[in-house]
Amino acid sequence: MIVAILFNGLWQGALVVALTYAISKLLARRSATTRHALWLAALFALVAVPVATALSDAGAQLLRAFSAHSTHPGFTITLLPAEAYADHARGWFEAVAPWVVIAWALGAAIGLARLAAGFVHIEGIRRRAWLLSSAAGDVFGSREVAVPIVAGILRPVVVVPQDLPATLSQDDLRRVVEHERAHVRRRDPLWNLIQRVIEAALFFNPWVHIAGGAVSNEREAACDDWAVEQTGSADDYAVCLATLAQMLRAQKLPLLVAGAYRSRHALVARIERLCASGPRRLGINTYALGGTIVLFIAATLALQAFSPALALAPARTGIDNPSAGAAYIAAACADPNVDAQIQNAVAPSLPQGLRASGSVIIAVTIAPNGRVTNTKVMRSSGDAAIDSAVVTAARNSTYSPKLVSCTAVEGHYLFRADFKPGP
Repeated sequence: MIVAILFNGLWQGALVVALTYAISKLLARRSATTRHALWLAALFALVAVPVATALSDAGAQLLRAFSAHSTHPGFTITLLPAEAYADHARGWFEAVAPWVVIAWALGAAIGLARLAAGFVHIEGIRRRAWLLSSAAGDVFGSREVAVPIVAGILRPVVVVPQDLPATLSQDDLRRVVEHERAHVRRRDPLWNLIQRVIEAALFFNPWVHIAGGAVSNEREAACDDWAVEQTGSADDYAVCLATLAQMLRAQKLPLLVAGAYRSRHALVARIERLCASGPRRLGINTYALGGTIVLFIAATLALQAFSPALALAPARTGIDNPSAGAAYIAAACADPNVDAQIQNAVAPSLPQGLRASGSVIIAVTIAPNGRVTNTKVMRSSGDAAIDSAVVTAARNSTYSPKLVSCTAVEGHYLFRADFKPGP
């Protein structure tokens, strides 16, 4: 299950990022605050969508509820065993899956450990910083930082290099401080913590890093807009950033720092944006944000409906007595190695009125006593109702267990239903 969620996130993340990018360009060109909210919502979706599509079939049930039914059935069904294919595919997956989970858990643990170390580092800077008498009462100085930062998560404060007040003019110092105060007012340290935890947990997913980079860029842009609103001219603020780019040295800071000037290149990009013409909006476009969330929900339901990964119907089989499997084994031991076989194939009860051709393949797991223990859709017809009917038929059919050296073991069988319109 974990492996399926992790791999689904790799291709489903492309859909999430594409939707967010399109909406941010169409509806939030002038509002960095809105773009920040959109990309933050995308980060949450990159976690939620793969989990929801793997654990729920709500979309398939919704589609089934709206499916029209006719009184003119017309389908022919053929059943095809394919045990060798199922054994090969499942065997490969079961061999690789534990190593994938171990690698993911190790990578996530390293990332979270880095965040914990960063938290301790920043809290230390915050505790050792002192209140600057030459600045406003909420600004602290420190010998440990080379750039202005916001330190702390629950009680964040603005921390600047100890010599910055003597280097900058009072107006430029106010501009720098207002930018950092904007981070505090927007609760950016907390949102940044959530962002970094997601990035650490899904470190292998490139879409998470794309969305996370966009969140960081738009966070800085939104705080720039706030600082301009508080201090006046965007041109003066751009000159202030240019001065900082020349005088500040680069410093590698923990990821939990909100508002760090991480590179001169980032400062240049912010300056270019400030020099661009056009008014900027400080508020969030709730229609754009709400519409994006609705699109994420719709995409999740669509993925659940048209790419089902789990068969959730209850297992039922004609072999309810474990001794039935043992009786079969005694009779068949003349051939000590036998793949699982179907004994009584139940034809699917397909929805009426469907005019389509295709096939569905269900991987059926069969216990040593002949019981069906699991089913999974290996090939979908693209119609949730048809898939569900074939899953139910596969579970209701009866099977003989797989034999290895006259011993019943767990086996697999591919239950395939080919359908086409009848005459």
